[in-house]
Amino acid sequence: KFNLCAPMSIPDTETFSHLDRVHDCLMEEFLKHQDALVVNDIETARIHLDRFVMGLNSHIQAEDEILLPLYVERVAQPQIGCSPELLFAEHRKLERLMKRALERMTTIEQAGKLTARERVFVIEEERMLKEVLDHHDRRERAALFKLLDEVVTGEERAKVLAECALIQAPAEALRQPQ
Repeated sequence: KFNLCAPMSIPDTETFSHLDRVHDCLMEEFLKHQDALVVNDIETARIHLDRFVMGLNSHIQAEDEILLPLYVERVAQPQIGCSPELLFAEHRKLERLMKRALERMTTIEQAGKLTARERVFVIEEERMLKEVLDHHDRRERAALFKLLDEVVTGEERAKVLAECALIQAPAEALRQPQ
């Protein structure tokens, strides 16, 4: 079974609603990145940021390629505030914010260290990424996963979840134990 966030395991799940655990793990990985920044451990901050980015990118890919098309096809009246268009748009925004965080991390690595003031600035700059991820998570927990659980059942659900796990597996293979 799934060991929450150790190290960013993809959960064995029977329902789409259990995919919220992936979001929990992603947020934990991002918080570990920021914890490392606070103590000026740049190498560990990079490791956790890279894990976060790999995990979120593969999760976005699974949603874009599998879950959201299924949502569009099967859910007649998507929840207000959880339209497929909004979820796709949030994915693009998350990708832009991840790119900015990666670029900032490269700048930090080149500098070799951060002053206390610079660490505060970086944490504040990354706040938007955390907020967008949190809002996205809330939308998916409130509607996407629940509605998919209603319209995709049995063997089909198991097949869809297995396809999502396959997309996310390469990111898992790249992770280094920490």
